[in-house]
Amino acid sequence: MDLSVEHGCPQCGAPVSIAESDRFSFCPFCKVSNYIINPTGARYALPCGESLDQESGDLYFIPYIRFRGSVFLVSGREISHRIVDTTQLGFTDLLFPPSLGLRPQAMKLLRVSPQTSGRFLPLTIKTQSILARAANLSAMASGGDSQILHRAYIGESLSFIYMPVRQEEKNLFDAVTNSALSPVPTDTFLEERSKPFQRKWQSDFIAALCPQCGWELKGEGDCLAVPCDNCDTVWEVSAKGLQKLEWQQGESQDTMAMWLPFWKISTAIPELSIRTFADYARVTRQPSTGGRPKKEEMMSFFIPAFKVRPKVFLQTATRMTSAQNLFHPAPGGGHISRRYPANLALSEARQALKITLAASTLNKKEVYPLLPRIRFTNVCAKLVYLPFHDDGHDLIQKQSGVAIAKNVLSWGKKL
Repeated sequence: MDLSVEHGCPQCGAPVSIAESDRFSFCPFCKVSNYIINPTGARYALPCGESLDQESGDLYFIPYIRFRGSVFLVSGREISHRIVDTTQLGFTDLLFPPSLGLRPQAMKLLRVSPQTSGRFLPLTIKTQSILARAANLSAMASGGDSQILHRAYIGESLSFIYMPVRQEEKNLFDAVTNSALSPVPTDTFLEERSKPFQRKWQSDFIAALCPQCGWELKGEGDCLAVPCDNCDTVWEVSAKGLQKLEWQQGESQDTMAMWLPFWKISTAIPELSIRTFADYARVTRQPSTGGRPKKEEMMSFFIPAFKVRPKVFLQTATRMTSAQNLFHPAPGGGHISRRYPANLALSEARQALKITLAASTLNKKEVYPLLPRIRFTNVCAKLVYLPFHDDGHDLIQKQSGVAIAKNVLSWGKKL
């Protein structure tokens, strides 16, 4: 479930409400659009209770890790996956509630900024430990062989949500409800372990204008790759700002086609002696849907650049990768009217490579044990838009035969 966040418009200061996962912000007052960059992760706080006297006692913020995404696990000879949506306590030196319950969903979160008064407690356990516990990886492992060969977090949204607490001498109170919490050992216990707002936490707002021609970029929600309708460029929203992407598009005479984005990741896998698509077909023993692959054709993975349920994501990545010799993408340059937003980052698509390889191979006995030491070399990535025919209920990619239900795409926007 997406949470609601409020922040001030950087242009006019008016309050703007967006979903937690949104990277695109539009102010309804001054009509200015911005992209939100969180270099060290998004940080939000529960609002203090309105009836509380904020001047009494010292205010501290307790960190909770909010994780939402798909977890994939390869163990034994099976691939398991699940969707995880959880909030876990990140500061364990005192007894606090293990999670925030329904409060983040019921309340409008506030973006942490330099104007946020109070001090912040650090994480005392590693983020990976929190994620492993939240995903319950041991329960996901196959019963016959619990050895975990590979795990990946894909489409993840990782953020910090702070619970405000108020200290009076050794007494602690929940600053949202004013209910009593476990007391602190000493008056200075929290002060010694906390720190004020750090500059590196600051969210940056970048005007949604094309860096090349100055045209307004029209993004939506959590989109990560934004096309410019004027100069036909595509820009990736990254921690460094808007970065120009090399992109390609497939072939289609269908003027009403929906163009879905995929990350075409060309790479070699030395441990499996895979350099070309023919090598890939040989190692995985996967039948090619387009005839015998050419020996000189470089190996590429086609990973969805959009979020869908884990099962559909894996099926789509596997089938599109196996059908890659049917696609003939060319450098993008033409105007595409119906372009589906790309909301899965390239960094997460790269995490899907081993999972896609594992799901593709029929030779599990030989390939799976090698997964922990497999490395991908000579990696080259492009964003590719491929045409899907809209038949009313499904979107169908004619060359590969891959079909994706339209309601699956709609549901995927909520992941």
